[in-house]
Amino acid sequence: MDGQSILFGVLSVGGGILSYRYAYRLTKLGEQLDSIGSQTRWHEVEPTDWNVLLTKLLGLFFVALGLYYAVGPYLT
Repeated sequence: MDGQSILFGVLSVGGGILSYRYAYRLTKLGEQLDSIGSQTRWHEVEPTDWNVLLTKLLGLFFVALGLYYAVGPYLT
C-alpha cells in the first residue's frame, strides 16, 4: 500500500466527480477556447451533445480508476 497511489486515487475520484458534474461547463469552455480567432463570439458557442457525453464518460473512468487505486489495496 503506497501513499502516492492512495493520493492519486483520491485526487482521481475528486477530479472525475467534478468532471462528471460540470461536463457541460467544461466542454463549453473548451469550445470557447477553440473559437479564439474565429468570427464566432464566445457567448454564441455551444458544445455538442456527444462532446458532453464523452466528458462525462471520461469523468466516470477517472472515478473508477481512482477507486481502484484508493480502495483496491484494502480489498486484498
